[in-house]
Amino acid sequence: MRVIKKMERRGWLLLASMVLVSLFWRDAKVTLGVLLGGGIALADIWLIRTLFSKLVKEGRGKALFVVQIVKYLIIAVVLGILFFFKLVSPLAVLAGLSLLVFMPLIGLPRLKRELEEVA
Repeated sequence: MRVIKKMERRGWLLLASMVLVSLFWRDAKVTLGVLLGGGIALADIWLIRTLFSKLVKEGRGKALFVVQIVKYLIIAVVLGILFFFKLVSPLAVLAGLSLLVFMPLIGLPRLKRELEEVA
């Protein structure tokens, strides 16, 4: 869990730097899209760390499935509305969502070291 918390903190730093870079485009749709996509990615990591881990420990697989479905439906509706009204840039949202790719890559070397220390 410590590794996930550290990855989450690094994700916030990475999101902040991505938002700062997006300001160079001087387009609110781009900055809002990066912020929204990164926020979704970080919220997903937070849900995994808190709610999902509790449900797995309690052996409530069906509840976990329902939570996942509801989460993706909410994300789809929110993104659909924002894209329909052209309030955010889809590419910027995709760039923000790329945090889900970069956060584990940043945390893997540390996780490997911690696992080797335990073994």
